[in-house]
Amino acid sequence: MKRFIQTACASILISHLFASTLLSFSGPFDGKTFKGRIAFSSDGNYNDEDDWGAFPVAIAILDAFGVTGKLVHVDYNNILAKNDPRFYKEMTESVLGSVERYNISRSILFDCQKDLDGAIESIKNAINASSADDPLYYVLAGPMEVPFLGITKSDPDKRKYVYCISHSRWNDGYTRSDRNLHNHTKRDVIPSGINWIQVKDGNPNLAHPGGVGRTSAPDQWRLYHWLRDSSDPKLNWIFTRLQAEGRADISDSTMTYFLLTGDEDANLNKFKRLLDNKKMPAPIKARTDVRIEAENFKTLNNYRVDGRSDRTASHRLSVRLANSTAGQISTPFDQPYTTDSGLYDVEIRYFDEKAGRSELKLYVNGIPKGQSWTASADSESWQSKTIADVTIHTGDEIKVVVKADGAEAGKLDYVQLNYKAQTSDNAIGPLDNPDALPGQIIVAGNKPGILKLNGGKPVYLCGPDNPEDFLFLGKLNSDGTRSGPQMDIIDTIGTSGANAFHFQMTRMRRCNIKDEGDDTHCPFIDHDPSRPLNEKVLDQWDTWLGALEEREIIVHLEFYNDATDVERMGWTLDENGNLYPDEKRFIEGIVKRFKHHKNIIWGIEESCNKLPRARVAHFKKISQLIAEVDNHHHPIVHSFVTAETHEGDMHPDGVMSGDFRDDPHIDIVTWLHVPPHGKDYEAQHRAYLKYAGMDGDRFIAMKNETEYHRIDRTTSRIQTWACVLTGMHALEAQHNPARRDGRERIVDDGKAVTFMEQTNWYTMKPHDELAAGSTKWVSANPGNSYIAYTYNYSGPMGVKDMNAGSYDLLWFDTVSGNQVIQSGILVSEGDATWNKPESIGNEIALYIERQ
Repeated sequence: MKRFIQTACASILISHLFASTLLSFSGPFDGKTFKGRIAFSSDGNYNDEDDWGAFPVAIAILDAFGVTGKLVHVDYNNILAKNDPRFYKEMTESVLGSVERYNISRSILFDCQKDLDGAIESIKNAINASSADDPLYYVLAGPMEVPFLGITKSDPDKRKYVYCISHSRWNDGYTRSDRNLHNHTKRDVIPSGINWIQVKDGNPNLAHPGGVGRTSAPDQWRLYHWLRDSSDPKLNWIFTRLQAEGRADISDSTMTYFLLTGDEDANLNKFKRLLDNKKMPAPIKARTDVRIEAENFKTLNNYRVDGRSDRTASHRLSVRLANSTAGQISTPFDQPYTTDSGLYDVEIRYFDEKAGRSELKLYVNGIPKGQSWTASADSESWQSKTIADVTIHTGDEIKVVVKADGAEAGKLDYVQLNYKAQTSDNAIGPLDNPDALPGQIIVAGNKPGILKLNGGKPVYLCGPDNPEDFLFLGKLNSDGTRSGPQMDIIDTIGTSGANAFHFQMTRMRRCNIKDEGDDTHCPFIDHDPSRPLNEKVLDQWDTWLGALEEREIIVHLEFYNDATDVERMGWTLDENGNLYPDEKRFIEGIVKRFKHHKNIIWGIEESCNKLPRARVAHFKKISQLIAEVDNHHHPIVHSFVTAETHEGDMHPDGVMSGDFRDDPHIDIVTWLHVPPHGKDYEAQHRAYLKYAGMDGDRFIAMKNETEYHRIDRTTSRIQTWACVLTGMHALEAQHNPARRDGRERIVDDGKAVTFMEQTNWYTMKPHDELAAGSTKWVSANPGNSYIAYTYNYSGPMGVKDMNAGSYDLLWFDTVSGNQVIQSGILVSEGDATWNKPESIGNEIALYIERQ
């Protein structure tokens, strides 16, 4: 019976992470504790009155969040080139009046017209006291002169713990009308090692009107009357500081609000709620978009800032090539209120000029993301290119490389990271297996165990099974290496989010019982199995395996193609059951050469049961040798064709996974030619369930291939989820990144990985009997967590027989990848269903976890 369900917390975050570990706070403020210290820099003594009101509001914000004790430095009146006595008097009154009313020590105040040396020394000391556990956040509401002087005197090794926050191109030193006020710009400090945080310009929301020398109209003043009419006398006083300005402008306070919330869109309603109504907002856990202005990249290589106040450019600034046809910008990613490891759609904004052509490419840690693209449409306008599903960790280097033909200036505006989900942090903790490499794929726990990274996260595998001849694609060179599309395929998989790939190391026709393969598809000198391994070939394979490892792609690396019977070329066991010397040299040499990679699962032979039962002892000898040589204990998988295959090539002896239950070295079994059922998704799911459960008490289950049948992308995607909901790892031969349709399908594989690795799927088993409402299939750890799936939402969906309690829900659109979190959902004992959020489509995976 359906029971009463109540939403206890209306916290719904679209496209943010949900996990059994909900997002941890990544900003300096988590709602209770501020990690680090705060410094302010303000002008107010010439040119613009805005700081007379903005400074008191910023101090009031610190007080509202309870962090005034974190303020360690204030420099003010810091326009050094000129000083207006009236401006100086009013700014001084705003600063001293603020610290008096909010109980801040005057010892941290430095009037730059009276004690410039003290201000510089204080900045230096604040920076030098910084560390990873106690960073400094320096809010810049004035020109760069004084901050530059203090930063220059500081310890260079400490600057990486400093975050300078700005919102204004004027403060950053880029102005045309009063250049005499600026001797330095932000580019004089960014390369020094500090972190630069540029937030949205606060003027549109917090300046009425914006602009020096303008006055506020009566209707604009009314927007601020809540300050005048508040029961808090400190806010009444702040209103008098706006009256002193002659206009209502508190735009610089947007930076302080961001510092405490992660919210770049400060406005008067938010300020009234915080300061007058005393309602403190919850800090943002992960910003939905993080814009890194091109001019703020730490390194500009053959680039210079274009400060000509282009109103169509973000902050009216951009960068352009400097006397060169090639250049690049690069910076480490270190931004507050972002996840340590996130999945982003990365937008690069560039200018396409009327004449000329340029080529652009995005890199993360030197690894290309997506394909290069060209600015060649002659549109004479800013354009954007988005690279989807890019995983970026804190500290990763983001780089844009540009090559122009001389007629293009290669102008760049910004790189914006549009957040999609948190990716599980691969940081290494205590090792599960001290013999395995840190971060290596391993089997953890009692058999059957689970796949996980050694010292890290559990891993759900989903990705392409083809092209199985990946190592042999392209032109065969005289030294045995290949000139082919391998790196393009690796990049395609790497940008898709898929995390698994299968290919083979030998596919020789000479020993294939079906006369398939190619005798050049092997790693031996002159393609002769009696000769040693070709080191040049192994070097090339090593490079490709390393590139896959960098992209966190697990490789099912298989020794033999299906229907390979090496005994046909004399590689038989001797009378004592030992491997033939040439085969032993081959297996041993490969394992020794590649065991240093963390991303390998050793495979013995594809569809080993196409051979007679007499070969079982041979295969077990191979697994024994692999285990003996591989001191890091990479997992070993054995591959089987299903009995129902239409090809009819399973050997009549009928060898199956049960014949290897006593092999202590086999960890995983994988199935090929699982019977296809097209759009009969229920039948397809039952077919996968059969093989997911076969010897499931002994082996981890994986599927490498559904028998070939014509499918479209939708059918392919739903079939993948039909496998996912059995708990079986899901590789697929028809998801071939060398084919256009395959490239689409592996993007869907990436979405499955994104979802599954946010759940505790590894604790669950299939429980389709628990499906309620629109739910088709269920995987569950009953009473604790559930994954419910539907390919055809027609009404509320959920699960049966739930325990009473409070639950968190992650709604995942398996088509678009959109996510919605609902927290604190109260459920009474019994069945429970929910209506999907409006932004979620009709193919849905729903993760339900009891708090």
